[in-house]
Amino acid sequence: MILQFLANGLIAGAIFSLMGLGIGLVYNTTKVLHIAYASIFVSGAYALYFFLKVLHFSLFFSIVLAILIAMILNILIEVFVYKPCYLKKTSSAIPLISSIGTYVVLTNLIALIFGNETKIVTSGIEKSFQFGSVILTRIQIIQFAAFLLLFTLYLILLKRTKFGKLIRAFANNPELLSMCGVEVLNLRILIFGLSGIFAGVASCLVALDIGIDPYAGMSILLVALVSLIVGGVGIFESAVFGGFLIGIIQNLVVWKISARWQDCITFLILIFFLLFRPQGILGIKKRMEEL
Repeated sequence: MILQFLANGLIAGAIFSLMGLGIGLVYNTTKVLHIAYASIFVSGAYALYFFLKVLHFSLFFSIVLAILIAMILNILIEVFVYKPCYLKKTSSAIPLISSIGTYVVLTNLIALIFGNETKIVTSGIEKSFQFGSVILTRIQIIQFAAFLLLFTLYLILLKRTKFGKLIRAFANNPELLSMCGVEVLNLRILIFGLSGIFAGVASCLVALDIGIDPYAGMSILLVALVSLIVGGVGIFESAVFGGFLIGIIQNLVVWKISARWQDCITFLILIFFLLFRPQGILGIKKRMEEL
């Protein structure tokens, strides 16, 4: 039985990691706490539902369009919400409040258009596969495989390409990068576009598995933020370690206690790391106020 819950934890951790990588990419570079990322997640899922169930496009084409919409919407938030704050050099509280407001507007707009009830993207019984005592559905296997593929491509992008070097340089010293002739505003747009891809992929995978409702984004965003902090703020790939740790622990809590305790345990983990290891699993030691 424990192997089944560990496997479920790995699948959940894959989704948490994708969202953690996306929001971590934005925060580590722009220092914007992108709360509106929750609405990007929901928008991608509802875009998939619209193209697949309403317009009856093919599954592949619907997924591609949903990811594209998540990417474009994330870029639009950067251009019309965060960029003015960046140009005016406002305090960090202004982009945060603006992000929360954007999340509220987009979430309620989605609820107004599609309704508050959960939308089921796929119907019927999902095909399952048995690996010893572990049973996984086809979509769960796809979720983990998609994470492995996207994470591998992300690491290659960060370590082996000029764009990846620019991202890391931007995270270290954006002012110096600007002085070297790099157009920082264009780089921010590319960063938000890449971050939107992570949310789009994660939202499609979740929607195909359990469906979606307008308010599902915030809960997964909070877990993604905890994953980022647990893994280590400032390190682009660290959210993966936090995501899998939380995914496994959450499912072990379901096994031993109750699903009602999942969120409680998640934030107890956050408190533990903030008190005893604020730099996270992979991070270097720093003051609490720097997180």
